[in-house]
This record gives sequence, C-alpha cells and structure tokens, in this order.
Amino acid sequence: MGISGEYRMNRTRLNAKRRIVRVVWGMVHLVTMLALFSGPASGEEIQKDKRPLTGGYGQVIQRLSENPKIHGPGDILDRFAGGEATSRVIVNLKKPAGAPGPGRFGNIEERDVLRNMVRERQGRLLPALDPAAVQVTNRFRYVFAFSSVVTLKGLEALVESSDVISIEADHKVYAQLAQGISLINAVGPRNQYSGSGLSIAICDTGIDYSHPKLGGGGFPNAKVIGGYDTGEDKTDPMDRNGHGTACAGIAAGDSGSIGDYIGGVAYDARLYALKITDTQTGGSAWTSDMIEAWEWCITHQNDDPDNPIMIISTSFGGDRYFSTCDNASVAMSSAASNAVAAGMTLFVSSGNEGHCNAISWPACISHVNSVGAVYDAHFATNAIGWCVSSESCASKIATPGCSTGWYSPEVPYADRVIVYSNTASFLSMLAPSNWATTTRLGDGYYNSAYGFGGTSAACPYAAGAAACLQSASRSLRGAYLTPAEVKTILRDTGDPIRDGKVDVTIPRVNLGSAIDALAGDSTYYVALSGSCGGKRPCYQTIGEAILDAVNGSTIKIAQGSYDEALVIDSGKDLTLSGGWDASFVAQSATSTIRSMTIENSQGAITAEYLIFQEVGTSGAFK
Repeated sequence: MGISGEYRMNRTRLNAKRRIVRVVWGMVHLVTMLALFSGPASGEEIQKDKRPLTGGYGQVIQRLSENPKIHGPGDILDRFAGGEATSRVIVNLKKPAGAPGPGRFGNIEERDVLRNMVRERQGRLLPALDPAAVQVTNRFRYVFAFSSVVTLKGLEALVESSDVISIEADHKVYAQLAQGISLINAVGPRNQYSGSGLSIAICDTGIDYSHPKLGGGGFPNAKVIGGYDTGEDKTDPMDRNGHGTACAGIAAGDSGSIGDYIGGVAYDARLYALKITDTQTGGSAWTSDMIEAWEWCITHQNDDPDNPIMIISTSFGGDRYFSTCDNASVAMSSAASNAVAAGMTLFVSSGNEGHCNAISWPACISHVNSVGAVYDAHFATNAIGWCVSSESCASKIATPGCSTGWYSPEVPYADRVIVYSNTASFLSMLAPSNWATTTRLGDGYYNSAYGFGGTSAACPYAAGAAACLQSASRSLRGAYLTPAEVKTILRDTGDPIRDGKVDVTIPRVNLGSAIDALAGDSTYYVALSGSCGGKRPCYQTIGEAILDAVNGSTIKIAQGSYDEALVIDSGKDLTLSGGWDASFVAQSATSTIRSMTIENSQGAITAEYLIFQEVGTSGAFK
C-alpha cells in the first residue's frame, strides 16, 4: 500500500521496465513504485546502539506485552526484543471533562479552548518523565496525544502513568491530463467552476513551488500560498522527491496547454504544501508527522480567508485492512475526525497491491474518502502486465521480474479499474488514472508512458473534483458543502464501475453530474426503520439528515415519534416535512420530536406536520 504510483510491466521485458523496492512493514509487504520515488527506507533507527536481551530485560518486555494500555504490542516491542535501544510511539492521553468534541470545531473559539486543554494535559505529564527515556517528537494540537522515541524504561514509565490511556506504534507510511479530466466529465464544468475561492492542502512530499504551473516563484507565491514541513519541522516545504509535485499538478496546477498538460482539475484553486517526509525517510513518512500536517491545516485553515483550506489530499498509506479501521490508530482517526469537523474533506489513496477485499491505512478511516484508480479515457496498449501482491485475487503469473514475485497480465481498457488498485466494498470512489500527464520537479512534465499514475494520481483527481464542486456550491447556494455532503454527492452521482478482478461496483467521479445535482432541489429522507421505502439518502435521525442536507433542501420525515431535541445552527434554509407514510408517497399524519432550537438566524427553517412534545424555553424558536 505504498507509493500510490502505478504498477506496470511489459511481458516481454519484465526485468527491464523498472525497479521496485519492497519494504516490509510488520507482516505486510509494502511495495513502492516508480524508480523516481523508490529506494529503501532509511533513518528509522534513532539510535543504533544494541543492548543484549538478558533475563531481566526479557521479563520487562514480556510484562509490557501483556499490558492492556499497549495497542499492538508487537509493533512496539519487537524492536526491543531485536536488541534496539528505542522504539517510536504515539501516546494517547485521557481527555479532561468538558473537552470540546469535533461537533464544535466550526467555532474558532472552541478550537482555541481545545488547544489549551491539550497543551495543559501534555504539560501535566511530560515534565515528570525522564527526557532521556521519553524524547518527544510531536506535540499534537487538537488530539490528546503526543509522539516520542522511547527507551524500554521510558515505555514502562508511560504505562504506569494514570494520564495515559493507550500507546500505539508510530508507523511509517509510504507515498502511494488530455489527462483523465475528460473521463470524469470535468472539461466543461471545471471551466465554469474552477476551484476559485478555496484551497487544497497537498499533504505529501512537498511541492516544487518554483514550477511555472505551481506559482513559478519563491515561497509563498500566488499558487502555493502557504504550508509547512512537518517531517523536518521547517518552514520551507520544497519537494525534493517529486511525488507531491505530481499530485499538486493534477489537483490544481495552473491552466494552459503544455503538450498534453492542460492544467489541474481545479486550476484556479490555491494550494498549501504540507511536506510530511524528511531526508532520512525519503519517500516515506511517520504517522505522527501526517497527524501534525492535518492539524496544521486546521490551525491555518483561514490564514487566507478568501481561500480557506477546504480539501486535503494525501497519497500515502500502508498495511491492509478488510473493514473500516478507526481503532487502528486512535490519534490518526481523531485527527481525521477533527479536520472533517472543521469543514475539510479528506481524500486518501487506497493503495496499489491489487487487493480485492482490503484497502490501505489511513484510507480505511471512516472520516476520509478512499480513492481507487481506473485507466483514463485515452489509455490503450497491448502486451502489458502489472506487478501485484501475492495476496491479490487477480489472475497472476509468478515472475522474478517483480519484487512481489507476481504480475497480472491484464489488458487495460479505458475506465476499467486498474488491476493493482486496491478494492473493497467500503471503498469510497474511483478516479483516473494511469500514465497521468502532470507536473514534475523543475519545470518539466510527466508526459510519457509509465510516468506517473495509480491511486496516487486518483486521489488528487478526486480532490480537484471536490474543489470544483465546492466552488459550484458557493456560487449556486451561497455556502460550501459539508464534507459529508461532498462525499454523498460524489458517490451518488458517480458512474458505477465494476472491478474486473472481483464482483464489487464502486462509483467513479463524474463532476458534471455532481454539479447538476447541486443545481436541482435536494430531498433527504428520515425513517426510524432506516429503510425509507427505498428512498435515498435515508437516515434514522432527523439530526443526521440536517447535518448532511444542503442549503434549500427538504427533509421528509416518516410519521412517528423521534426522541430528539434538535439544535440547528447550520445557517441553511431547510424544510422539515413530517407525517409521511413508510413509502413517502402520502403525507397524512404527523411526526413528533422533543424540541427544536434554532441558534443561527441566517438560516430559515420551515416546519410542517411536526409536533413538539415540550413547550417553553427549550422548545422555543430563538
């Protein structure tokens, strides 16, 4: 689930096409692609000193392996068992009573309250620890946690602290247009809604902001208006690898034809460069630095109020998950939840191992949009094969030409799921492409076969489409969509594509259809049964429907009693229409709720066929 570039191989030249470096993470093979981005991971060990695994030392490791506070003990303790002096961890702290939750992230003052509470909780524990045993690497801003390099003694001290609720490994993740713009029906729509008035944060290897299509000047410039290097804690996020620059060019490179390059999908959007790699890790990054980057986006979301950060694109990942994975990393999932609560939509590449029932992490987190890849509209070739994981269900042939030992001889077709693209029933969406034409380090472009592609390219394609959709929403409705609305619209209006290697159908982004849906009236349905007579989208609570509804929507509520005390502060014009029968064809009864409070006077709420159980202050309209 490594670098989401393309896996490719010519049958007749299996050994000559390219080199792939295989990295082992736990028991899972993480395969990188593209010679430009490949290379063995280095610098993982903070200290090289070994210590012997003696009796007492081994007993400490055994005791810690049984401690319930250590999440995934093998990932942390195997380094000590192997003789290493340190291990990298993320330490999750207890939340104090009254800590603001993600639902209050829309309020800037509440964010400041949370930051102060996080800082206080970190400051209460850290001074009591031996800095030689617990070396802090990241103090998170909105997540009650910090990351550190620990000795075995330091790990013992952490598990004994009453402020610590869990400890998880600080894993490495790996960097996973005539382009695909025509395939996602974006040629016309992007010219009308080009992403102006908002920004996309590229959390990757940085951005070459000197590229003529990415500002062409110093930092910051007119295109790359801000950013930070969380991998090395530097103010300059210049890309030294090339992966992030390629992703930035797909999402929002400036318009203008240079050969096949016609600009990014959202060519008028601004960019923020968040570099999460460092000189030691090269094309990989630590989980803690990715968390820091997402948190940086929250803090600096409105640095330029005319171009707020509304989209985050991260083409990095690792491991293999068969279902949503919010518990895999409490800290990472919290960071994702916080970013979404702040109004930002996250896109993450699904990975390139060719899995049929699993995707990589953090794409599997429920708060993000996981993106798989299809061949773009102009892709056609013969006698081609693709390296895949040994666990892939795709038809495959053993070969020493792939570091995985296997390749699939699939013949590509336009708009077909690429054989190496990880797929699962819970994958959010698909986007192009392979052989993407995009920006590269310096002033050049990827414009040849096997240049840049895979789910690394698909992720910024989807992110750019989301930026155009948000641009359209602001123009048509006067407000941005919530992240839930973005996901719902892109999925509901996408073209269904069946994966050839497994019987799973996933929507491929169709920007034109998504914008058309915005222009029409939107109806949302609520029923206690959760079925809504087959109508979609369907919710079991009125509150959930209100959160997802776009401005001007009607929420049709099936008859019944809903034990909800609604607090509406969205500022959207909504109609709450109760009393519908189970099939939503007749409105002949009533629906009952406990109360409804409107806190935002900018929105108009129309209620019909609704009964309020309580009358008075709690049930009054404000």
